[in-house]
Amino acid sequence: MHATIRKRPDKYLATEIDDELILVHADTGAFFSLAGTGLAIWRALDHSNDPDAIVQSLIDGYDVEHDRCQRSVVRFNNRLVEAGFAEFC
Repeated sequence: MHATIRKRPDKYLATEIDDELILVHADTGAFFSLAGTGLAIWRALDHSNDPDAIVQSLIDGYDVEHDRCQRSVVRFNNRLVEAGFAEFC
C-alpha cells in the first residue's frame, strides 16, 4: 500500500475532551480536533505503523468497504504528516 507512518510525540501536545482529542503542534500552534474515525486511526497508530494493518483493524471494527477505508486512511495519514503530527518512515 503506502509508506509506514509514525506519530511525532515531540511535535505535539494532546488533550482529550469528552469523545474528542485536541492535538496542538508544539512549534506552530496549529491544531487538529480528532473524533470518530480520525480518532480511531490516530489510536491505531499506537499499535501499528502499517497502514494496511490500520485499514484491517478499522474494517474489523466498523461496517466499511475496504477501498473506501483505505482511501480514508491514506488521506488522513497525509494530513497528519502535512500538519507535522506524524511522519512517513
